[in-house]
Amino acid sequence: MTASRLKSPFPVYLLIIGLPFLILYWLVPFLGSLSIGNDYQSYGIQNQMELLFSIKTGSFPLYSPGYSLGHSSIALTWSQIFHPLSYLASIMPGYWSGKALHWNTFWRLFSLGLTQLVLFIFLRKINLNSIFAFLLSLITVYNLRMLDMFRYSVTLEAYTAYLLLCAAIGWYWIYPSRLTGPLGIIISTYLLIVSGHPQMMYYGLLGSGLFLIIAPFFLSDMLPDKRIDFKEALKFWGKSGFLLTTGILLSAVYILPFYFDFYVSNAGRVGSSYKWSLGGDTQSLFGVLSNFFIPFLSDVHGAFGGSSIILLAALLPVLRWFRVRIPRSVWIIWGIVLILFLYMLGQRTPVHRWAWEYLPLMSAFRNPGKISMIIPIFLMMILAWIIKKDKPLFSLKSLSAKLTPYSLLALIALVLIPLFALTFYIFRPALGYLPPVFINKIPFGILLFISGSGVVSLILLVLCGASHRLSRIAGIFLCLATVLQISALLRYGTFIEPAKEQPTFEQMQAQKKEKLDYRYHDLPGMQTSAVITQLEHSFMEPFLGKIFTRIIPVQNQDDAYNRMARERLPQQLFIEEYDPEKAKTLTEGAGDMKEGSVKLVYSSFNRMQFNVNSQAPAVVGFSYPFTGHWRAWVNGEKVRRVYRANGAAHAVEIPAGESLVEFRYWSNAFFLGMLISCATLALIGFFACFRGLNGLPRITGMIFVLIISAGVFMLWYHSLYTGNNLETEYSWTYSPPLKTRNLAYGKKTSGYSLPSTSNLQYHGSRAIDGDTGPGSGFTLKPSDERGLIIDLNRNEEIKRIVLYGKIKTLPLITLSQDGKQWYKITPLIPEGENYTDVLRIVSEKPLIARFVEVKASGSELGIDEVEVYGSGHKKEVSKLREYNPQKRLSP
Repeated sequence: MTASRLKSPFPVYLLIIGLPFLILYWLVPFLGSLSIGNDYQSYGIQNQMELLFSIKTGSFPLYSPGYSLGHSSIALTWSQIFHPLSYLASIMPGYWSGKALHWNTFWRLFSLGLTQLVLFIFLRKINLNSIFAFLLSLITVYNLRMLDMFRYSVTLEAYTAYLLLCAAIGWYWIYPSRLTGPLGIIISTYLLIVSGHPQMMYYGLLGSGLFLIIAPFFLSDMLPDKRIDFKEALKFWGKSGFLLTTGILLSAVYILPFYFDFYVSNAGRVGSSYKWSLGGDTQSLFGVLSNFFIPFLSDVHGAFGGSSIILLAALLPVLRWFRVRIPRSVWIIWGIVLILFLYMLGQRTPVHRWAWEYLPLMSAFRNPGKISMIIPIFLMMILAWIIKKDKPLFSLKSLSAKLTPYSLLALIALVLIPLFALTFYIFRPALGYLPPVFINKIPFGILLFISGSGVVSLILLVLCGASHRLSRIAGIFLCLATVLQISALLRYGTFIEPAKEQPTFEQMQAQKKEKLDYRYHDLPGMQTSAVITQLEHSFMEPFLGKIFTRIIPVQNQDDAYNRMARERLPQQLFIEEYDPEKAKTLTEGAGDMKEGSVKLVYSSFNRMQFNVNSQAPAVVGFSYPFTGHWRAWVNGEKVRRVYRANGAAHAVEIPAGESLVEFRYWSNAFFLGMLISCATLALIGFFACFRGLNGLPRITGMIFVLIISAGVFMLWYHSLYTGNNLETEYSWTYSPPLKTRNLAYGKKTSGYSLPSTSNLQYHGSRAIDGDTGPGSGFTLKPSDERGLIIDLNRNEEIKRIVLYGKIKTLPLITLSQDGKQWYKITPLIPEGENYTDVLRIVSEKPLIARFVEVKASGSELGIDEVEVYGSGHKKEVSKLREYNPQKRLSP
């Protein structure tokens, strides 16, 4: 099939840009009611709106209150806070009126069209005709890998940026003197890194590196007039590596905070086991092979199938049987695909294990199937060579027909696909965890249509190579059949749900006035080690700001945990490396204190101001997890040291009377990253001015670039602490110690387990943190195997147990002295008492127990707080025994 030149390419360009709105017709925003389900409508859009809300209110967020119980804003990496898509969506009409997801979808669809257009132009530059350039760019962009990337929202930007980066590298080799290639590499690298999904970013950089290595040799095979030797390849690699490095420096504002403020302190993903990295072992050999034959049988986590034409790339070695010379570069590309295929199989081959052990950062990634994002561009390269190799193997003069290499492979594919389907029908091999046929009840007619259109496309491909007279019309119908096959496959290839409205700006404002914390589910495994360690030993302080009057100096964090486990009061603060004499003075001076208050008067993501009133000198605690990033000022003077207290909180000294206490979050990584990014932006601008301008325009351009770069940095820096007051309502009032202490306060909890680490805000320790407010705890279900177990640290005399929460039916309460033998007690309820919100359980004589377990019985039990009180003095003690529910508690 000879190359053809279009009189005007713009109609084709417009078709390609609009194609995603046709192929994914059911996903088009504003016109339909459907959207991709699962993760698409949750994590990414919620992260994005959270941080953009802070920017819209005047403050660039360095910190995200409440996310993973308090974390650097970079932990909301799915927000894409440094990606242009987020800002394009946010300035669209209706974004802040509930249509945020719609505009994100629109721009993602547009980006797919733009990516195919770039690949189409690149393929035309390596002398593929317009039909095959359209076809190969189509099947490279639109496939099940793309669809699963769409499901995770931000991963789609990693995928498109990866494809754009490869195209830019190829363009730079073809046209080394033009500015388009260098700028394309820099911009695509930046877009890939800030896409928001570190794993896909890593895979994209890995794939781009492989493409960079092989591209000079492959393109010289595709373009015989541009031969290359190893010396020229080294020069090209060096220049391209410099451009990639420039793109990395441009994205330093993302990389440095992510590494120093998230990665090094992460306890949920980094350093996990090999079993964790397998992600449930979702792939199977038959399932991965199905990508080439019957794509809807492959697990979505590793699916990359789409058009049946990709099977030709897998059949490349067959051409050697027909004495077709295959260049070394094409063999290497085929070998890369084979290695990636073996990697996808996880523990079934050693490839994944070797990569997990020896490649940097690989051990922090889950689910080996996701590396399939690298594959489509290499399949495109193999197919491009096969199609370019159109010299006929056989000619049938009587029929005026010929058999080209791609026609031969298409004929073989037409035989293999039915055989593969027959194998599945007879042997029913394992498919993997979540193939599309399990996710959706795909109508049998649709399955036939997908398979049938694939067969038709292969037949048309045979005709394209068989007859020059039929090649053009067959090629047009080939493209149409491929579009129909891919469109039908993608319609049923993932989770689909009704599109949901997102919060409006006014709703978010109201939420932040009520509570500043992040309101949605966290991504699993995003917590800092500070949070995980704290929850293993104690609880996260529920009160944002609080006055402490009993100061206990401890040597280190472990010492604090040991002492808190033995005995702890709400007024006590265990401060690390604090002066014992000063602690004694403060404690004695505030010993008779009766009144004190804390009121939040200014709130933003990075800055908190409290109006504190204390009758005596004391210490004010700030509850956010201690990471060393929060700085403090008291009455305008910067505090020399912010102490770590109670394991993970902040503590600063305050004088008697009224004080203004301010906390500000600071990140050296963010500061240095923004500085490097802006400086790199200026250097790129200078380079562009030198290459593209002369004389006065060059000088003017450089001045303009300098103003823009410096202005961005200054605007960012100025916004950190000067945003609008979000007016979060918070106040706290001091209460002196009770005569009878709560034995459960601050003790370890166990038994009740969370369904995911993304739900740590409902950790069992919420029941012993002193906060009895409605909704401050969690819910137990009758189906839970274990209830909430509180370890009092030693056997104690128990006279009274108080439960706060939503109590519909009486819970099951058991006690134990050793954690092995448990005895049920029956609540003694004063006659006429309503226990809907508070349930008091009283025994006539104290019971001795170390462990208290509370379970739901009959209906869900909402627990906000559990308090356990002793008698306050020695008296006759009951031995534990099982009590008849119909009788009162008695010895």
